[in-house]
Amino acid sequence: MKFLRTLPAQTRRDAWVEINLGAIEHNTRSIRAMLPHDVAMMAIVKADAYGHGAVMAIPTLEASGVSMVGVAAMDEAIQIRKSGIEIPVLVIGAIPDWAVQVAADHDVSLTIFDDHHLEALRKSYSQMGRRVKVHVKVDTGMHRIGIHWEDAAAFIQKCRQADYMELEGVFSHLACVEDPEFTRRQHDRFQSVLDQLETPPRYVHLANSAAALLYPECRYNLVRPGIALFGYLGAEIGAANLQPSGKPMQLVPVMSLKARIVHLQDVPPASGVSYGHTFKAPQGSSLRIATLPLGYADGIPRLLSNRMEGLLRGHRVRQVGNVTMDQLMFDVTGVPDVDVGEAITLIGEEDGHRITFTDWAKTLGTIEYELMCSLRVRLPKTYTRD
Repeated sequence: MKFLRTLPAQTRRDAWVEINLGAIEHNTRSIRAMLPHDVAMMAIVKADAYGHGAVMAIPTLEASGVSMVGVAAMDEAIQIRKSGIEIPVLVIGAIPDWAVQVAADHDVSLTIFDDHHLEALRKSYSQMGRRVKVHVKVDTGMHRIGIHWEDAAAFIQKCRQADYMELEGVFSHLACVEDPEFTRRQHDRFQSVLDQLETPPRYVHLANSAAALLYPECRYNLVRPGIALFGYLGAEIGAANLQPSGKPMQLVPVMSLKARIVHLQDVPPASGVSYGHTFKAPQGSSLRIATLPLGYADGIPRLLSNRMEGLLRGHRVRQVGNVTMDQLMFDVTGVPDVDVGEAITLIGEEDGHRITFTDWAKTLGTIEYELMCSLRVRLPKTYTRD
């Protein structure tokens, strides 16, 4: 495999994201060990691998048992190809007409689900003479994209008869993995489509991270783990029911978020901190306040203001005052001899203490996906392997 990659340019920031490639390997191999040998793995690396850096993560994923990757849009697929990565790539989102010729140029598989896609494929083949690999998306209840499950078998047969494309796969997407009854309903609808086919395409896939681990009947011959590869199953699922070989599977969070203290000051009693003075020092005592150079422009939700903690030398320290665009503050009064330049961990583990995206998600009433993706805008990444 030819592979070209460079480390991120030095941005001279005192706030950064750390990606542990060793944790990616651990999670991937742990999931692989739970699956039958004849079930392949497609790693979902959309949104730059949920903010972890797709180009840097894919070689580790491939070396650990992944045989294909899925992305949301053509620009993500092209970024992978231009980096010299040759692993099979599927665009799992809806595609515009122009994407067909680009897919042919770069050996990228596409998702299709209506006659308009067939016409675009036919025109591309007539102009270029190259067949594009396609996967048919079946809507079994997500109601986002895909051909309705009752019409899917006829459409798949039409695709099989077309000489201007290569039918590589058929798939659907589960809407409520936390709901076993509705998951079974979607599975049954998908299976009814397959039962109408004389032979299925090469790849049949339905299961995302949680479904691949919780619902063996949904695995077929390809599963699509995404967030589990990066250490999470989702706040709505949890990992309590996963019992590979009688032992609970331990996923390891891959991403940490850290920043160095750039300023320290003693705030007098009853004095406010940050915009709006939503936090004030107690009436009877001053506080030692540390300023970090990151804020909501870096993806730290402003709604976490006064509601999150950090780790400093193994001590839990609380964030105080409103999170601002580029800076936020922590109360480090209880940690002796703190100095400028010391790092505070906002997401990660230190001396047996851990703060995760699940902690943030529970506080905000959201999901880990949203939070980890938001950190990819301007924070530099460093890569480690523990």
